[in-house]
Amino acid sequence: MTALSADKKALLAQRLRRRDGTVTISPRPPGTAAPLSPAQERIWFLEQYAPGTTVYTVPLTVRVAGDLDAAALEHSLHEVVRRHEALRMRFRTTPDGLPEVLIDDEARAEFLTADAAGPDEARELVERELTRTFDLAAGPLVRALLVRLAPGDHVLMLAAHHLVTDGWSFEIIMRELFEIMNGRTPPPPAVQYGDYAAWQRDRRHEREVAHWRDRLAGVPVLDLPTDRPRPPVLGHTGATHRFELDVDPAGPALAAGATPYMVVLAAFQALLGRYSGQTDFAVGSPIAGRGLPELDGVVGMFVNTLAMRADLDGDPTFAELLTRVRDRALDAYAHQDLPFDRLVTELNVERDVSRSPVVQVMLALQNFAAATTTATGPSGGAALSAFPAEAGVARFDLSLYLFERPGGLSGQLTYNTALFDPGTAARMATHFGMVLRAALADPSLRLSELPLLAEGERERVLAFSRSPAPAPLGRELLHDLVAGPPGTVAVTCDGRSLTYAALAGRSDSLARRLQGLGVTRGSRVGIRLERSPDLAVAVLAVLKAGGAYVPLDPAQPEDRLAHMIADAGVRITVTEDLLAELPPGDVPADPGLTGADLAYVIYTSGTTGRPKGVAVQHRQVLTYLAGVRERLAVEPGGSYALMQSLSFDFGVTIFYLSLMTGGTLHLLDPRRPAAELAETLSRTDYLKATPSHLASLIAEAGPDGPGVLPRTLLVLGGEASSSAWAGSLRGPRVVNHYGPTEATVGVTTHEVTGTEETQTLPIGRPLPGARAYVLDERGEPAPIGVIGEIHLGGDRLARGYLGRPALTAERFLPDPYGEPGSRMYRTGDLGRWLPSGDLQFLGRRDLQVKVRGYRVELTEIEEVLTGHPAVEQAVVDLRRDRLVAYLTGERASVPDLRVYLADRLPEYMIPARYVWLDRLPLKAHGKVDRAALPEPGAGRPDEDGGYVPPETALETAIAEVWAGVLELDRVGAEDDFFELGGHSLLAAQVVARLRRVTERPVTIMDLFRHRTVRALAARAAAPDDGPRKLLNRLTPARAVSASLVCVPYGGGSAAIYQPLADALPPDWALHSVAVPGQEWGLDEETRPVAEVADACVREILADVPGPLSLYGHCGLGVMLCVEIARRLEAAGRPVDALYLGGGFPFARPKTIMTPLRDLADRLRSDRVWANALVAAGLDIDELDPDQLAAIIRNRRQGTRDAEAYFTRLFAESPEPLRAPIISVVGDRDPATEFYQERYLEWHHLTGETAVVVLDEAGHFFVKHRAGELAEIVTGARAAIAAGRTTEIEDRDRSWWLHATSTAGTDTPVTPRGPRPSMRRFGAVAAGQLVSIIGSSLTEFAIPLWIYLTTGSLVNFALFSVIALVPGMLVAPLAGAIVDRYDRRKVMLAGDAAAGGTQLAFGLLLWTGHIQVWHVYPLLALLSVALTFQRLAYGAAVPQLVPKRYLGHANGVLQVVTGTAQLVVPLVAVGLMSAIGIRGILVVDVASYAFALCSVLLVRFPAAMGWKRRESLVREMAEGFRYSWGQRGFRGMLLFFACLNVFLSPLFLLLTPLVLGFATLSDVGRVSFAGGLGVLLGGLTMTVWGGPRRLRMRGVLLATLVLAAFCLVTGLRESLIVIAVGAFGMSLALTLVNGVYATIIQVKVPQRFHGRVIALNTLVAWSTLPIGFGLVAPYGTSLFEPLLAPDGPLASTAGQVVGVGEGRGVAFMYVVFALAIAVIALVALRVRVLARFDHDVPDAPPDDVIGLEAVRRRTAVR
Repeated sequence: MTALSADKKALLAQRLRRRDGTVTISPRPPGTAAPLSPAQERIWFLEQYAPGTTVYTVPLTVRVAGDLDAAALEHSLHEVVRRHEALRMRFRTTPDGLPEVLIDDEARAEFLTADAAGPDEARELVERELTRTFDLAAGPLVRALLVRLAPGDHVLMLAAHHLVTDGWSFEIIMRELFEIMNGRTPPPPAVQYGDYAAWQRDRRHEREVAHWRDRLAGVPVLDLPTDRPRPPVLGHTGATHRFELDVDPAGPALAAGATPYMVVLAAFQALLGRYSGQTDFAVGSPIAGRGLPELDGVVGMFVNTLAMRADLDGDPTFAELLTRVRDRALDAYAHQDLPFDRLVTELNVERDVSRSPVVQVMLALQNFAAATTTATGPSGGAALSAFPAEAGVARFDLSLYLFERPGGLSGQLTYNTALFDPGTAARMATHFGMVLRAALADPSLRLSELPLLAEGERERVLAFSRSPAPAPLGRELLHDLVAGPPGTVAVTCDGRSLTYAALAGRSDSLARRLQGLGVTRGSRVGIRLERSPDLAVAVLAVLKAGGAYVPLDPAQPEDRLAHMIADAGVRITVTEDLLAELPPGDVPADPGLTGADLAYVIYTSGTTGRPKGVAVQHRQVLTYLAGVRERLAVEPGGSYALMQSLSFDFGVTIFYLSLMTGGTLHLLDPRRPAAELAETLSRTDYLKATPSHLASLIAEAGPDGPGVLPRTLLVLGGEASSSAWAGSLRGPRVVNHYGPTEATVGVTTHEVTGTEETQTLPIGRPLPGARAYVLDERGEPAPIGVIGEIHLGGDRLARGYLGRPALTAERFLPDPYGEPGSRMYRTGDLGRWLPSGDLQFLGRRDLQVKVRGYRVELTEIEEVLTGHPAVEQAVVDLRRDRLVAYLTGERASVPDLRVYLADRLPEYMIPARYVWLDRLPLKAHGKVDRAALPEPGAGRPDEDGGYVPPETALETAIAEVWAGVLELDRVGAEDDFFELGGHSLLAAQVVARLRRVTERPVTIMDLFRHRTVRALAARAAAPDDGPRKLLNRLTPARAVSASLVCVPYGGGSAAIYQPLADALPPDWALHSVAVPGQEWGLDEETRPVAEVADACVREILADVPGPLSLYGHCGLGVMLCVEIARRLEAAGRPVDALYLGGGFPFARPKTIMTPLRDLADRLRSDRVWANALVAAGLDIDELDPDQLAAIIRNRRQGTRDAEAYFTRLFAESPEPLRAPIISVVGDRDPATEFYQERYLEWHHLTGETAVVVLDEAGHFFVKHRAGELAEIVTGARAAIAAGRTTEIEDRDRSWWLHATSTAGTDTPVTPRGPRPSMRRFGAVAAGQLVSIIGSSLTEFAIPLWIYLTTGSLVNFALFSVIALVPGMLVAPLAGAIVDRYDRRKVMLAGDAAAGGTQLAFGLLLWTGHIQVWHVYPLLALLSVALTFQRLAYGAAVPQLVPKRYLGHANGVLQVVTGTAQLVVPLVAVGLMSAIGIRGILVVDVASYAFALCSVLLVRFPAAMGWKRRESLVREMAEGFRYSWGQRGFRGMLLFFACLNVFLSPLFLLLTPLVLGFATLSDVGRVSFAGGLGVLLGGLTMTVWGGPRRLRMRGVLLATLVLAAFCLVTGLRESLIVIAVGAFGMSLALTLVNGVYATIIQVKVPQRFHGRVIALNTLVAWSTLPIGFGLVAPYGTSLFEPLLAPDGPLASTAGQVVGVGEGRGVAFMYVVFALAIAVIALVALRVRVLARFDHDVPDAPPDDVIGLEAVRRRTAVR
């Protein structure tokens, strides 16, 4: 604290003052038993879990210099024990298995003495004494050992159980011990520990719980690399490494406004982050736990642990990290009172006995006297100093204790010896010192830049990486290596052999033939042959001819081979035909090869699903062969077995080692029986195999069968191997060989000794000529034991990927540790250096998965499984978020396997399903083919465990339903639905299917309460016990202090609140209302609101105890909650709080539009509702049609009922509720938009309101944000009532209190100034509607007038573009201005500018001075003004209307605006005929005068208007990022862009097409027909709702219909035909847009709808100028001459569409219609669009997206 600045001290004091007022502890009444404190309870439980250990023995050992009387010391100790009841406590177990405290009246303490010859012997005596355990029941729980070294020199050890003491308590004990010896009597403690325990148990810690839940939500475990696998149950045997640091953090801490502790914590977190690769974890920090002054002199277990969460995200500088640490530490200190055991409970940490909960490492900076190097004791000449002694205990993985001393720090790193070696601890301590020194020297360094390695250690690691060059082979080319006695058999296969002489002759002849066919230096030549000696002939022949061979295994799929041939550019392939009748004696010409020429191209799997070719040169293969021959000590003339195809470089080792040493190569088919293979394998000297393939052969051959191991050397490679399995192989030498194809076969080797300590077999050291690095993310060498990525170097690397330079550059990097110009290959493999210098492979990055938040290495589980006696081979894979084990061997029962694994693995690593196979599927090169592993079958997860067959017909029927829904073969009578994998959505399916099985309806609540088949059958068969109860308790039966009653949304079952019930504190009960007509599975009628509310009130009064809160969600839930609360209060039952989520009161005033809107609601199809539910985040995929229909029917009715209820309630003056109403809203929920104001509407019902916001939440947050909702409903009201809202107002939380309001206070219930009203809205809307109609008339008439006046289609088109483009360009600016400034003023400016523009145009026209060029700027100005006017008007609507009527107001606007758009063309044409353009301008100017007056005369309320969440430009940019990043949406965008180019001109050219042969009034009629098409299309979408699934196909088919009507429009010079075409075009286009809208609803998360729609609008707008301004006029000028009476097409196409004026335009319709049809047909064939509905998944629920956003944001913080 002394290092804190004044500001920081004030901040900490302020935070500490936030704790509850002045708190004191009073002594408990005499005779009152002392309870256990929460901390004691936890330690007692842990003692019962692992009894007989010294884990919780707390020692203090000091050296005492000076005279010391042993008898006086013993007397003083007993006196100290008498003074402190904690030291007289014992703990026994009651018959009920609970702990009970007994306090002895007599002061007992064991006091021992001994003599020692010196400090070492004394230390041995102390450490031996520390191995003794305490008897908790018998006591005493404190003891002392006094060791006499010499007169005046003693060692004193005090030890006590942690149940009764802590480190601070030993300070008190030591001080009082010497005071009493000196004859002084210390003042008695103000209270005793039992008083503190009683006080502590009465505290609820609500504020601290809320804080720590928020701060530690989702904190992952710290997964440090260990020297040994983590045992399933972690012991506590420990050791300590001591070290000194010559660095003092005090000065730098003071300069940074921090404390020394904060500095060392930041450094320690930085170190742990580098070791683990994590940016998020927690470090434990002990704190005294004595926040009250009366506790300062009390002995007992007070110490608490604070979890300091690390935030290393973004690679901050050390200074930035220190700021983060300081802020979090201050927050932690302000919330330090929550006991750690309570924190563990509140976080609901999953039980994992393999590690400590929440924190796995501890850090303490200590400066109390007994820990310092010297301290004068209170006795007259005795001095105390520290005396180090090993307790041999580690409660955590690591604990770092630092002690301040002059000039630096002393350190003790205690480590669990089951995990770490002494050398690892020593290195970690060294690295900590490196980090701390560097950080203090330059705090601007980023964490990744802080050095870990000292220069000597860096050189040591780099020395591990290198290997000397191999002895040269004396050859430069690969084929020149082949040498053996001419008569010796070189290759043999299936009884056919070739000697070395025959091999040389045939390969020479084939090489000559290949050269004759065109093979030259560098040609890639395919080899497609079955296993035979000719395979060797072909390989050598291609090399001799100068080519590079490309192996093509005939067993591979044809399409893969075809890709390889095309990708490699293979022109010639060696087949059996080419090898027939080779002429003897031919010698190939010298192709002039060097070592830099290609030797072969081998294809490996690619991430895109297509293999990639790795091109390897002669020199690299020769370097490899030289190194591997030298390392393996291969002898000449041996016998070799090759079971792999040469399509994989795995076989290169055996193939060339055999031929270069004069050996005999046996080519074997690996698919043959093991017994047959063993005949050859047992007689060979050298074999290379993958562990999985070899294990399958050994298992198949059996223990009594023939051996399959070679005589001399077995090389393992291709995949990781278990050390135990490899060590069990007897006979030959066994070598583990590692390396990818890109590094030419293999790079490292390790010879198996059978004494390896690592679970996974090491991969050893680099071969001669190779290099292997383990590098961190910055490319720096990782220290010994620290995980990094393996990089390989040396003159061994392939040239690169054939034809893929970008990928080559990405994976083949410059080698900063090699010679200039050298490269290294980034493998993607994880590994670490062992202290021995061996490299350990730790799996692929892509085999590291996350299960329930834990990082899991699949290989670790596999290795443990293979240790089971019945399991021969094991592969573990993640399928559907479940671990699945695939096993071979003798079938063991699932319970047996689970018990076995539970003893060896943490619970989260135990697979959920087990699949037994006859053999594992292998790829051709012998590795396990994970893609070929079958999906888990339909058997019960525990097929052999406790199956009880159903007995009755009803049980059988229910079991069959469960089996069908859960996709299992059978279900037993005692099986639990949810343990079998069931969840709430599957429960809904079960309920629906049970309707056909049970006579008595079964509800989803029944299934939650009766979870086995037998229990549910008993429930279904029970006699009807009268009307069912509406309240269902979802929490277990238990003692409660408060109750919550919840009402679901319309169509929701009572079971939707199960997640909330599970998240509530243990002293809360949750009762959920099963609303009649809403419960899934019950075919019952809905009941009136009043009747349901009455029934709920009766049940609450009868059955629901304790303080009561209510929660209701959305329309139905909110309405029923309000009515239940009103009736409860009327009955005299108080309600603590009324929480209303996902909705505000909405009402509908009676207007002339009401019947029309009611009709629209009735016509709206279920599909429209279903799409809206999906968009809002409800998952409907697993609901059957009946369930979905019931939900939608109930939501319809519930919405109508709620609307009627609140309309009536707001028309009355109801009796105010005494309970406060707290609105709970999702930040992203459109249904609760304007929540900043709308919560005030509840003042109509209550005097106190508030609103709580869930960050990033959507509408259906009950399921996905249940934990936060539980915090809100149990804590928000209490915090508000107590005035403790500062913590929950923090916007950095995942939820926050936005505002509170009390009627009659300074907080306004309604905004100041005029109030929103429908009348005020109507006045403004009327003026705007008139002006919009007027301007629409002008926009329609001006281009028409220009066309009639000039006869120029170019002018007509250009004016249409000018009327559109300026407004489009200015829209982002207009939107920003409307969002930021007074909307009324913007509307006035827009109205004035638009009206003024029309007036100017009119004046020019009326005075006869108009010229065509005048129209251009006037139209542009009008386009801009109208954009401002319309955007401001749309944003002002919510400002003018009471927001409960907003839905109604928007509906009225849509109807009126749609009607206006329908009649405008007809009216405009009529007015053009009657009064001309001059008269229309008069009407338009007058309309704007009316609009201006209406806005001027109406005052706007100071209420919220509509505002974009993000700017239009950002919407478009983010929409582009979202859409372009997904292949399906990218294809859809391109489709619409192409479509609009051809479609937009056709809508523009309708007027010229009609005027080519008809009159102006006919133009109006055709336009009216188009408007009718739009109207009918919209009505069709309302009634239909679009396709249920194949929506993109629906868009494409509707586009074909659109093309057909475009074709019809141009076929005949007939007004009726054109009107039909215009009608159909508009109808079809409306359907295209409508179905597209459903795609957005269903496929795009709701929060991104605006972005994607904005992008598509941009695409449409951007193509309109092209269509209008270019395609339309210039296309017409192209087509019109063709259809002139004497035109080129007059006698052909003219016979169909006619000839003369306007028929070129008609022909353009025909051509463009065909183009549109072609676009649609091509789209139906293009996979990305044809498969769009299948390949593009439905959007995840919006609340899942929100939850991920919150987690990412929390991680960044």
